Amino acid sequence: MRDTTKTLLATTLLSAICAVPAFAQEGTTPSDDAAVVVIDQVSLGDVFADMFVVLDDVTPGASAVATATGNTSTAATETGDVDYNATQSQQGDVSATTTLLGGPVYGGTASTYTTSYGNAASSSTTNGTDFHYVTQESYGDVSASSDIYLDGADDVTATTTAAANVSSYETEYGTNRGFQEQRAYGDVTATTVADMCCNNDTVTIASVASGNTVSSYGWTTTSYNGAVQVTDTDSTISSDTDIRMQTGTSINGSATASGNSITVENEWGYATLGRDGSEVFQGNGAEIEAVSTVSIDDWSGTSGSTAYGVGNSALISNIGSDTAMYANQENYGDVSSYASFDGASYDGSFGYVSSTAIGNAATATMCYSCSNDGVLSGRTNQTNSANVSAYGVARSNGGGFVQGAATAVGNSATYQSFGTNE
Repeated sequence: MRDTTKTLLATTLLSAICAVPAFAQEGTTPSDDAAVVVIDQVSLGDVFADMFVVLDDVTPGASAVATATGNTSTAATETGDVDYNATQSQQGDVSATTTLLGGPVYGGTASTYTTSYGNAASSSTTNGTDFHYVTQESYGDVSASSDIYLDGADDVTATTTAAANVSSYETEYGTNRGFQEQRAYGDVTATTVADMCCNNDTVTIASVASGNTVSSYGWTTTSYNGAVQVTDTDSTISSDTDIRMQTGTSINGSATASGNSITVENEWGYATLGRDGSEVFQGNGAEIEAVSTVSIDDWSGTSGSTAYGVGNSALISNIGSDTAMYANQENYGDVSSYASFDGASYDGSFGYVSSTAIGNAATATMCYSCSNDGVLSGRTNQTNSANVSAYGVARSNGGGFVQGAATAVGNSATYQSFGTNE
């Protein structure tokens, strides 16, 4: 079955790539005085970052930060065109870990920021055109983990992020012309564990794992965006958040896992994700798992657990101008989400659970308020041939109100425009 799936993915990928060059090359070319940046990077060995912070007594604040990246490159100009061409190959494993131990932490925030990327490429400019062309391949495993063991705290935050390939670009007062090819073959894992006695203000814990990610941002910008993204059928992309406390206030845990994702955000200029005849292609063969568990003996304030898993995600949002999206999405990997919340609230606080799993998701949004008539157009082709499951458990052991929702969708496509002409 896996061999058949790989053949299908390879065939579709080949046809998608053949349709791409017209999109990548059409339109203007960089000006003669453009900043030209050519990057070719290969990382063969393992990359590892570890930060261990021990608190032997009460402290007003504490932070642990670890970042590991196989290949990273950036091109930025203050004004004018930037011609950015990057090729990156990560072949070893990449891992980042943080540990925050002891305390308590009173008077400030206890935080961990843990980031692990196989390949990362970014570019930006103002008053010009960002020509952003990137090829990324991630073969090794990518993982990020954070452990928080505190005797107590006021505020606690943790952000744990792992991604095989990341490509981002942005422009103000100009034009975005971005195209990328991304392939992820290894496992991607993001894990956060918070085991504490108590807190006084808030606890916010988020774990995010993704195979291939593209982000495009523009303001007063014309934006053209395209991509081919593929994840391997033998890989797993998983995120896991686990919070355990005796007493807590406003405790929120989340886990997000995605195979391929593209996000385009633009304001005041034509924006498109894909073009007619040269559509964006996303093919996910990885198994996607998102798990979030929150257990509190006695909670107060709104608290809960959220898990979100998606095979392929394409999103474009634009304000004030015409918007288009043309996307092909094929999901072959199983997608599952599990969220649980368990505890008692003797002051009657609210607890929630949200568990969502989607094979393919595509959303195009245009807001035409404060502008002339806007046109929203496009076409989306979606095929989901894998299992999609969402599970949720919400339990109140005494007092409090709990609410839960579990949503599983094979394919979801939404085109929406809103606003008023003024």
